[in-house]
Amino acid sequence: MSHVQTYSAQAIDYIKQCLLDGTLMPGDPIRETEIAEHLGISRGPVREALQTLLQQGLVTGLPQKAKHIRHLTAQEIEDSYCLGGTLEGACIVQSMDKWDDAAVAEVKTILDEMARQSRSATGLSSMSVVDEAFHDALLSRCSNRLMVSTARNSCAHISKFLYYKSWDTLFSPQEFYERHTLIYDALCSRDLQRIERVLREHYAESGRRLGLQCGQR
Repeated sequence: MSHVQTYSAQAIDYIKQCLLDGTLMPGDPIRETEIAEHLGISRGPVREALQTLLQQGLVTGLPQKAKHIRHLTAQEIEDSYCLGGTLEGACIVQSMDKWDDAAVAEVKTILDEMARQSRSATGLSSMSVVDEAFHDALLSRCSNRLMVSTARNSCAHISKFLYYKSWDTLFSPQEFYERHTLIYDALCSRDLQRIERVLREHYAESGRRLGLQCGQR
């Protein structure tokens, strides 16, 4: 069983890499046999991988039918980001009693690293790790793990895989840093309504821009 899981993970990584390098694009069919042959594995783990990617929202298709890379409308992209921002704000508010000075300082350390990287970055792809660390830190105090995982999955896979090339140029690195500074300032204020509003606006603007660039109207 462990081998099957390993091969399945291998197939997931391969499909995600194909999205990143443009070999697979939103709307493209996924050919199980070709992937299995390329990786030197049977089709079973590939099917398993596709089920995982289906749950993550990267793949679409009915059981026993052909699978495709998901292609979203502009509205679907915006809705996904709206959900992500609303839930992330709710996660912070729900865990506000755990936000002591040390927790806030942890976010500031990540923000400072984001500032440092923004001065030399040519696009957002090189800042994706620090971006993820920033949002993971915001969610880390929340005890509602379902809300946390839904918040992370609602739009992270859209920007990082489906529309990676567009995400890379969505904002300038400096603008990207400044947008996260607004979130940090809201967190420091401990004003619950402000935190929720800033997170909603942060995600809504990303969804709007990505929707304009990538979505089918």
